[in-house]
Amino acid sequence: MQHDDTAPVYADSAGWQSYKHILADRFGIAVLHEPEEHWLDWRGHRIHLDVHEPQEPQRGTLVLVHGAGGHGRLLAPLGNFAASLGWRAIAPDLPGYGITKVKPGWREDYSEWPACIADLARSATGPVVLMGLSVGGITAIRAAQLAPRVSGVIATTLIDLSDQQTFVSAARWRWLGHVSLFSMRWLPWLFDRLPLPLALATPLKEMTTDPVLAQWFMREPLIGRRIVRGRFFRSLHQYRPAKPDLALSCPLLLVHPGADAWTPTAMSLPAYESVPGPKRLRVLTNGAHLPVEAPAWSELCAEIGGFLGSLPE
Repeated sequence: MQHDDTAPVYADSAGWQSYKHILADRFGIAVLHEPEEHWLDWRGHRIHLDVHEPQEPQRGTLVLVHGAGGHGRLLAPLGNFAASLGWRAIAPDLPGYGITKVKPGWREDYSEWPACIADLARSATGPVVLMGLSVGGITAIRAAQLAPRVSGVIATTLIDLSDQQTFVSAARWRWLGHVSLFSMRWLPWLFDRLPLPLALATPLKEMTTDPVLAQWFMREPLIGRRIVRGRFFRSLHQYRPAKPDLALSCPLLLVHPGADAWTPTAMSLPAYESVPGPKRLRVLTNGAHLPVEAPAWSELCAEIGGFLGSLPE
């Protein structure tokens, strides 16, 4: 990892400052310590990394995995919380999202997401836990399968978008999901080139129950107004993992938001139930897709703290 004084940063951006104030004013969640911003050269990309350093001796590394409607900086409150427990938290902007610079001629490819997270896990120090939100949940499982030294996986959802019904249900409108599946199969050359604003492709208003935060998601240039080519969603749906099952060599904690209107708990259960080995499901009280509402947020933090504290150092 390295610093880059010429690269864009989140630190003083209007979007980050607005998000931080909304969290504090609307939810009482304060980001007290700004993460350090680093860059990682990976497969020709310049991956942006938020790094939250603990104030006390490091107990391990938590890699935070965003979903297909956000970026690493959205997870700053979780990074701050992990650092307060003595864990170093790393939150990358995965290729195609946030302020990561993709390589010239990059063809949108979801398979790089679990590969990137797995490489970050391999290079981390101490026990390593992966935590994914939204699509990041299943991404974290796939990454853990590629990097067996991972000590644990935490997910807020486990939506497998390779499943046709799940893909349709996760789209902003069901008809859009059906049209997308048809186009992927019969017109892939056209669908791949289609520029899709995230606010059109995904129901971003369901990220939260708060109208102010919902409008921020819709209008933010790096989120709602972010243009993602259709090929990314096709590669996400058609992703074929190295392992066909969801077997893990570490424990799994699913902390599902209880009022998630985008991906209800029932959508995560098929994947959760197919994971063999030690696992635990906690459905949070209240809590939308990004569970910052009370009391979901405090319950989420308590579950994370208990899980991390249960792992051997």
